[in-house]
Amino acid sequence: MGAYASTDLLDQDPSTLEDYDVEYIQPTAVYNDTSRELVDLLVRYLQSRAYPYSVDRVVKSGSFGKGTQIRDHADLDCVVVLNILKSVHDRINHGPQILGHLADMLKTQRWVVRGSVTNNDYIILFKMYQNGVTMDVDLLPTFEVLGHNPPNYRKEQTYLKMLDLSGRARSYYSVPLCQLQLDFVRLQPSRVKTLIRLVKYWRKMEVEKHAQPSLRYPNSYAMELITIHVWKKAAASRPRRIKLVEAFKSVLTQLVNYQSLHAEWYDNYSEVLANEACDRLGFTRPIVLDPANPTNNIMAPYKFRVEAWDHLALIAADSMRRPLLKDVVIPAYWQWG
Repeated sequence: MGAYASTDLLDQDPSTLEDYDVEYIQPTAVYNDTSRELVDLLVRYLQSRAYPYSVDRVVKSGSFGKGTQIRDHADLDCVVVLNILKSVHDRINHGPQILGHLADMLKTQRWVVRGSVTNNDYIILFKMYQNGVTMDVDLLPTFEVLGHNPPNYRKEQTYLKMLDLSGRARSYYSVPLCQLQLDFVRLQPSRVKTLIRLVKYWRKMEVEKHAQPSLRYPNSYAMELITIHVWKKAAASRPRRIKLVEAFKSVLTQLVNYQSLHAEWYDNYSEVLANEACDRLGFTRPIVLDPANPTNNIMAPYKFRVEAWDHLALIAADSMRRPLLKDVVIPAYWQWG
């Protein structure tokens, strides 16, 4: 370890990828500890008397909560369930005022990077800093939807209700359902999380480097779900210990062939309900249904334009021609679609 002619991921020899992952991608214990202190600081503030709204609970998601953060780059989706918001209509009608108030309050905190706070009607974005560590935070006030540890029948009732809502109202449900998103990724095997970190590191180093300013590229959650999908399709026949470099090339191959994607998970809803959601909402391939929300196709054109996916596919194809991957043969148990 440490004797690399180049620190560029795609210039590595395939045999060194596991060591490269440890040295450059996995977060250090010190970084994790400081990140945890920052998150605890924010949560204490949200639950303190200084905070003007009664908080039912705080969900710590994003790469920090899911355990998929890469070195020196943890992000936090901080979902705050407010008792004052009783319904999606409360969120639509009163959310913008609440967000503006909270943004002004955050600007006064010493641990918030000066000038970093911005907000719109959906979200507050800011940076936290302490002991050399900076963390990007998305603060998302929301309403309660399912309650604590909901049974599956309650989830299905909620999803059916969502199908009858307008698209705008339905879009507000992804935030209160984020606990299910968090659990789905957080509970994946450690080897899957290693692969997710590798894909996210590639996205940061390659996609961001070649990004076109006019395009909004698929986010980290989309990369996580596609990676898990590729892994799961190989689960039945792959050996117990797979090579990380083969898995990585398989994910990039799927990104090149993104138009064939059709991924669904039935952890929180039935296959019947997933099919009904796809039919009623007119989803066609590519489809990657949010495991927390069958009304949310993360591949929908209104989320990320086809031009962004096409450019991402080009970057993935170019990456597979680089030294790390060009001679890697993908075993037959890796499949796509």
